[in-house]
Order: sequence, then structure tokens, then C-alpha cells
Amino acid sequence: MKKIILFIAVVFLGAFSYQVAAQETEKAGIAAAIEAGNAGDLGAFFAESLDLTLIDQEDVYSQNQAQVIISRFFSQNKPKSFEIKHEGKSKLKDFYYIGELKTDKGDFRVTFFLKKQDNGFKVKQLRIENA
Repeated sequence: MKKIILFIAVVFLGAFSYQVAAQETEKAGIAAAIEAGNAGDLGAFFAESLDLTLIDQEDVYSQNQAQVIISRFFSQNKPKSFEIKHEGKSKLKDFYYIGELKTDKGDFRVTFFLKKQDNGFKVKQLRIENA
């Protein structure tokens, strides 16, 4: 009986560790894409539809629409650096990250939420607001 409980615990912890590692990989990729101003790489992490807030524009967009909007933002605001300042887990068990994006036109607060989906963690909400 002890062996069965130990086996279940090991399997559970292994699955949890894998989930955390996968979420960390997505976080790093998203942060790198934002810092590089690469809307294509960033868009690869988007869910099929996502809630996008860009300064004073807010709506739900398809993955492709959001990528075009972000591309336009990056072309008008060349990123210099991006740093995640805070992270956590919401009541809905989504991971969230709050960071600071420095661009040639000013600083922005960036918040994104990752939701677990069949094909990994995807951005379900992205907010870029004036700092």
C-alpha cells in the first residue's frame, strides 16, 4: 500500500513539475518576443482568440488580428528592454505576469495571462498600458 501511495505521489509531482517547466518555457519565449519587438514570435503564443488591450483600444481578437495590431504597435514603439516585475497564479489557475516595457517612445506596463490548453500554455489576455 505504501508503494502505491508513493508511486501516485511521484507521478503527481512529476506532472506538476512538467507543467511548471512548460509554463516557464512559454514565459521566457513571450518575454523574449516582447523585448525583441517580434510580433510573429509573440503571436505564436496567442490562443485562437484573446482579450487584447492596447493603450486605449480593447477588444477580443483572433490570433491573426492581434498579431497585426501588436506588429503595428512595435513598429511605432521600438522596444529597448522588457523585464517581468511580478508573477502569480489567478483564482482561475491561470498564470499571470506583469512587466515593464521600455521603448523609444516611452514606458509601458505589460500584463499577460497564460492558460493551459491541449497544446501547451497560450496567452489568453494581453494588456499594454501606459506606465
